[in-house]
Amino acid sequence: MAALEAGRRPPDFIFTVISIQHYEQWAYEARLVDLSEAVGHFSDLFDRDALERVTLLDGTTGRHGLFLLPMGFATHHVHAWKSLLKQAGFTVEDIPRDWEAFWAFWCDQVQPAVREALGRDDVWAIGLPMSVDSVDTVNGFWQFVDAYEADYVARDGRLVIDDPDVRRRLIKAIDSYTAVYRKGCTPPDSVTWDGYGNNAQFLAQTIVMTPNQTLSIPNALRTARPDDYYDNAVTIDWPDGAHGQPLPIETSVNRAAVFKDGGHVATAKEFVRFLVGEGWLAHYLDFAGERMLPPMPKLLDAPFWLDPNDPHRMRSAMQLLTRPRAGSYVPLSGDWRHSKVEQEAIWPKAVHRIVTEGISPEQAVDEAIARIKQILSE
Repeated sequence: MAALEAGRRPPDFIFTVISIQHYEQWAYEARLVDLSEAVGHFSDLFDRDALERVTLLDGTTGRHGLFLLPMGFATHHVHAWKSLLKQAGFTVEDIPRDWEAFWAFWCDQVQPAVREALGRDDVWAIGLPMSVDSVDTVNGFWQFVDAYEADYVARDGRLVIDDPDVRRRLIKAIDSYTAVYRKGCTPPDSVTWDGYGNNAQFLAQTIVMTPNQTLSIPNALRTARPDDYYDNAVTIDWPDGAHGQPLPIETSVNRAAVFKDGGHVATAKEFVRFLVGEGWLAHYLDFAGERMLPPMPKLLDAPFWLDPNDPHRMRSAMQLLTRPRAGSYVPLSGDWRHSKVEQEAIWPKAVHRIVTEGISPEQAVDEAIARIKQILSE
């Protein structure tokens, strides 16, 4: 980003597991190479949803192209400690399936019981970020939007942000999300967490449960603390949505790109062909810590991902294969400016202001809606 802002040559090929919200803008500005030819007929092997999320608009030509390469799926999980649940007098089977009851269970039953059992008041039931800088705040908030069916871009691409019912549902989503903090169920310093904040607290067993995207938390246990990985930490199912509907899971595609101005476009496209055509994309996902799931359905149908003896990878794979996925506004609407909403952290800022400044959920939503409408009109 610093190189691009300084007008220097970008890299030939860029990939990171950290979400980049500028890809859509770069494609629109014709900075990226269309990879359709490089991927070729291998595109048939990719998940259709993954391909839709990397097919973007070049604003200089008015044509869509495959401007990004799907490298893996990052899907939203819930991790919990069985040992802390046991201290509180519960098991995994006691966790409710109803959305409201699910969150109340952790706050109202698990937290007071585990604190009493341990004789400590520095253990919290939930690790839910309330900061501006954590990607987990973004993921967590959107999961609540999914639960309350509060999307302001419809599945047919229409912007419905002025619908009073959508506003009401957004208010309910952000009110419910921030209630976890207001009730004292997440650590006070969750207002300053970075992307590792909830990971660190979970690994230290000062929180009983946390949502987290990718398998980074159990992966941190697998080598250093195998007993905890296999027998204590558990990846559990999300509850149903707030209206009893199957909950769409926040799922993103980790993507790679080739810059036109990198200087070695032909070689970079050959590298893309190598990744896809010779199977190295599959090998990469196996040896790189399994934070992501393969973007090709056939690769998920393998013992590595569907090993019933692994309490985390198989649950993650089954979630991706069987649960509905939340939509992504840019491919749904065709408007890259929705990614600018993410760049500006509009919703994490709204969350943060509610818990630190005490503004109302209504004010937070109205201010966010006003800024979003401004962005989409620029």
